[in-house]
Amino acid sequence: MQTIADPILMRMRIGRQAGPSQERASSEHDQEREDAMKRILRTALLCSVVSVAAAAGGKALAQQLPTEQPAEAADQAGQDGAGLGLDEIVVTGNTIKRTKFETSYAITTLSAEEIAKKAPLSVADLIAGTPGLYVESSGGEIGNNVYSRGLPNDNYRYIPVLEDGLPVWEEGAGAFTNADIFYRVDVTTQSAQIVRGGSASITASNAPGGIVNILTKHGTRDLQGLIKLEGGDYDHYRGDFNISGPITDNLLFQIGGFYRADNGLRDPGFKGNKGGQLRAGLSYEFDNGGSAYLGYRKLNDRNIFYTAIPLASDDKGLPGLDAGSGTLVNDLFARLTVPDGTGAFTKRLDLTDGVHTDTDTVTLLVSQPFGDDWEINEKARYVDGSIDFNGLFSSSVANSQTFLDGALARLRAVRPDTVAAVYRDAATGATVAASDLGNRLALTQSLFSNFVELDNFINDLSVTKKLDTGLGRHNITAGWYFSQFHQTQNWNFNDIIVEGVNRPRYFDVVGVNAAGQQTIALTDRGLVNLHTGLQRFHDNVRINALYLTDSWQVTDKLRIDLGARYHHVRKKGTIADTATVNLGDASTIADDAVPVFTGTQTPYRYKTDQWAFSAGANYEFTRQLAAFARYSRSFRVTPEFQQWFGGGTPVENRIDLVEGGIKYSTRPFSAFVTLFYNKFPNIAFQTLVNGPDGSLVSQSAKAAAESKGVEVEFSLTPAPMFELAFGGNYQDISYSSFAGTDANGAFDFSGNRIVRQPKMTASIRPTLHLLGNAVDLYSQIQYTGSRFVDVANTIKLPSYTEVSLGANWRVTDRLSAQIIATNLFNEVGLTEGNPRAGAIIGTNEAAFQGRPIFGRRVRGGLSYSF
Repeated sequence: MQTIADPILMRMRIGRQAGPSQERASSEHDQEREDAMKRILRTALLCSVVSVAAAAGGKALAQQLPTEQPAEAADQAGQDGAGLGLDEIVVTGNTIKRTKFETSYAITTLSAEEIAKKAPLSVADLIAGTPGLYVESSGGEIGNNVYSRGLPNDNYRYIPVLEDGLPVWEEGAGAFTNADIFYRVDVTTQSAQIVRGGSASITASNAPGGIVNILTKHGTRDLQGLIKLEGGDYDHYRGDFNISGPITDNLLFQIGGFYRADNGLRDPGFKGNKGGQLRAGLSYEFDNGGSAYLGYRKLNDRNIFYTAIPLASDDKGLPGLDAGSGTLVNDLFARLTVPDGTGAFTKRLDLTDGVHTDTDTVTLLVSQPFGDDWEINEKARYVDGSIDFNGLFSSSVANSQTFLDGALARLRAVRPDTVAAVYRDAATGATVAASDLGNRLALTQSLFSNFVELDNFINDLSVTKKLDTGLGRHNITAGWYFSQFHQTQNWNFNDIIVEGVNRPRYFDVVGVNAAGQQTIALTDRGLVNLHTGLQRFHDNVRINALYLTDSWQVTDKLRIDLGARYHHVRKKGTIADTATVNLGDASTIADDAVPVFTGTQTPYRYKTDQWAFSAGANYEFTRQLAAFARYSRSFRVTPEFQQWFGGGTPVENRIDLVEGGIKYSTRPFSAFVTLFYNKFPNIAFQTLVNGPDGSLVSQSAKAAAESKGVEVEFSLTPAPMFELAFGGNYQDISYSSFAGTDANGAFDFSGNRIVRQPKMTASIRPTLHLLGNAVDLYSQIQYTGSRFVDVANTIKLPSYTEVSLGANWRVTDRLSAQIIATNLFNEVGLTEGNPRAGAIIGTNEAAFQGRPIFGRRVRGGLSYSF
């Protein structure tokens, strides 16, 4: 095939193979930035350790913490721990309430005030900046990726999202059922608690990386409320409200939610995000100290999902396709007719629907103490609804003339009288020269249409007994966790050809003879590569788990936490069979080999039993200084696509997690420093990549990995008007084994860095309190280190730093105003390459494709509370 040396395309090539001098300059610059951030992190760690050591040296280490603090002491502890909230009550990762200072594992908490300052648009935004977590939020409000401590898979694979202690959906890393699709952050969110590693695998399913537990607002003793109106510069309009109060002395209510409409952070020419969430609940407080809560949440929201776009370089978009605001989605092809499961063109695909989540969630929470220090806790949830996932996914990119040359060869093989191939605007029918395609690029983009019907019943029943023995006090909890979900997934993927500009045209490609007459077409009604993915799966998954924990207060200073979980999973389902047929249209080759359903299906069954163990200890030297250590062995049962496509690893087990650290808390300074080591002996690596004929092919491999690192959090208040918070981590992450065979032969990438994760992230958050605390000015400077696109480590994404700025003005006791600017300096940061071009061995295409972070965006709002 002839190669066209286009100077524009030559400038667009990036990655290691872009040329030795360019690679060396980029690598040196990136190394300088990473070395500088390492020095910052080391300095922060040194300051934390020195401060802790100095404080500890000045205290009598024999000082005892009282078993139960009097109110005045608790108030003082609250003031001392205010910076990192070390005095906050933690209900995540354990079965009894305790303060963050008392936990034997690493945890980050976000208060309602901190969440309000962040004003997150997504769950990913909410937890971004947490030490030990690397978050990719470039997909939009949903469908983002979270990585924990080097655990080597994306999505919410190892860190489930809980709402009030129960999963928002049992399998939060399934295909097109990301955990963040099932929840939206609004003013009904009270706080968030994020556990990293530790005991998470005992109290939650499939949680070796930790837990994100979002706590919501319930009824209150006094009538109170909050109304918030917000507007933004991408036609963003949003309204939130929450009202709570008493109905009787014991019966309380809450109702709230939000509605939002905007064009999306990359404007496609239609409303990219539209919809909202409504939550209502009743709380009853029993006279004996028990409580019951019954809540309902309706989520009906449409969200645009973004994937990779072509770029000119690692810090610049293409002409007409800005890295911070450009998108390949366009209203021109937002509503198309595609072939259904039989091959008939009857199915309507509507990109303006985006990812349409329509779910109903009912939650029951009961806590009831009994005599003789017994307590029973019942938590139940039912989720029912659907996800209609419509999105444009990056596929391949070629020079526009090179693509035509390849098309001509295919067309001439069928119609020898074809002398040329030409582009035709699929919307107007006009012929377009190859040189007139935007940036001379022809991009094959995949139209994903996936409809998922689902339901999930979850129940977590536990009994706790407090025991005083001669060897200390025990809080022993025994629990039974049950979850069953059903889902039916219907996939229908087809490709289109677009140009490399913002909101591009899409094209037919046709052959012509010497007289200029059409001979045969490569495309059909604007579509090419019909049914690249045609699937129908039905799953019935049941989980039964038993867990036992003991929180053993050995002395007033020493607590030992022990836990074990037995986890049984049974899966059964069906996979629809397909056959490849010629649909019979002689005017095009697009329908010559199209998968269709045969009407038969293949059943599958799978079951497994897994164990998780955890043991930790927390020792309080003084009221300000504590140390903890923990060892856990965990597992992750692979989501159902392992049964659908085969290959890979059905269970990732024998995951060893070790952590230890120190916590220090005073009024001006507090710190939380954690060292960790993780070992993953068998990784389930599975992804979808482009096959040679344009169809998506499942690619899997078996691997092992290790990670070790340090996490640092500290808060400093040197003066009443100034606060400084820091969070960051440095980790050494690599595959200890990654070998196999592909079409090119054997490969071995053992020792390479784990894909898509940085060695270092750091977040600096200063706050100024002005005008008698009436005005807060705050900022976040977020550094993300370099990452690799592929396991082979052939394509490197550079480090970047994103700066955000915000201000909050308390106009009156009830009225406040807020303004937030994200990515203030329009930094171009790439979070991923094009995973469908090769996740194991990356491919250098005609133009590099990557998913950048969003450019500068400004939002402002008014809040009224009563």
